[in-house]
Amino acid sequence: MRILLLLLGVVWGTSYAEQLSFIYYREQGRAVFEAIMEQFSQQYHHQVSFHQITSETLKPALVKSVMRGTAADVVFAPSDIIGIAEQAKFSEVPIDLVDPNTPKELLHTALNKQKLYGIPILQGNHLMLFYNRRYVPSPAKTWQDLLAQKAGFDQQGIATIGWNYTEMYWFAGFYNTFGGRMTRGQEVTLNEPAMQDALNFYKSLSNRGLVSAACTYDCGYRDFIEGKVAYSINGEWSIADFERRLGDDLGIAVIPKIGLRTFKPLSSSLVLVFPNNSLSSNKAKALNQLIEYLQSEAVQQRLYQEARFLPVNDPLLKQIHSHASANEAAMLAQLADAVPMSAEGAQSSAWLGMRKGFELFNKGLVDAARASRYMQTYAERDYKQSQQ
Repeated sequence: MRILLLLLGVVWGTSYAEQLSFIYYREQGRAVFEAIMEQFSQQYHHQVSFHQITSETLKPALVKSVMRGTAADVVFAPSDIIGIAEQAKFSEVPIDLVDPNTPKELLHTALNKQKLYGIPILQGNHLMLFYNRRYVPSPAKTWQDLLAQKAGFDQQGIATIGWNYTEMYWFAGFYNTFGGRMTRGQEVTLNEPAMQDALNFYKSLSNRGLVSAACTYDCGYRDFIEGKVAYSINGEWSIADFERRLGDDLGIAVIPKIGLRTFKPLSSSLVLVFPNNSLSSNKAKALNQLIEYLQSEAVQQRLYQEARFLPVNDPLLKQIHSHASANEAAMLAQLADAVPMSAEGAQSSAWLGMRKGFELFNKGLVDAARASRYMQTYAERDYKQSQQ
């Protein structure tokens, strides 16, 4: 579903070489990306139509657009979008289009069946712990610490912590922390003891009143900004908004340990992909220019300074490390503990299976063992169907 259409880069007297359609999936950073696209249009004389879409509708919308012959030329999305490379007819990306300053390990987040289908533009996309310094002088190191702090927050009439409780990107970090992995290569791996441990621990947090099972994204975003909750688990995409609204009251820390287990959220790269083999179309030259432009150090630096999005440019990231504030250091420390998300097709099926099993467990219809088995069965069936 198209939410926004903006035509950018109109220059008086200019004959446009190409018209490029660009899909952007995030709400955060939209204004910065629009401005960057406008600057690109002015510099290269290509007209870029900017379309924004919700993350929930991105995959089905891309597949349908390819089937209808209306696909965008380029899409900016999380790297797990590459799981639908075959259905969306993504162009395979020549390695020489990737800037040499991009770390090689980041390319693994854009591989599907050992083929490169995306160009990393940003990295991170990971969760971390935010806290309001007005209420929290020293952030909790463990979940037990959070429980100990809860009584004090109750007395002040504020909630302890909020996050999008039923969204699987949040829950997946708990599974990782107990030693599980959603996929291993092209294999779904959800029916493991770690899943049962994660489900039971996760439910115990809501049963003990630490977090509400009814929390939506607003619990860890709007309520946090408005001072109604002391802590929030949210992603690096929210940092710029939090900085603007909370100022010096904003603190960032790593997510609390579970016992002695270091918390391991998911991370990914944010990539450019090219539906309907657009890199082989007559727009290839213009797309190559856009690829080079978005990987340039100047644009990478602008994305970090104005939107707090982490660059893939390694020398620039090292500069950020060397001059990091306490909040920036915490953000980078959490990234170091994160588990890179697979871009294999099995990852998409794993998300579906995990969600279905979690819903049954969360409603009390099955126990953790049955939920884990159901997740695995559902995901395997979905993956098998997707390969036919």
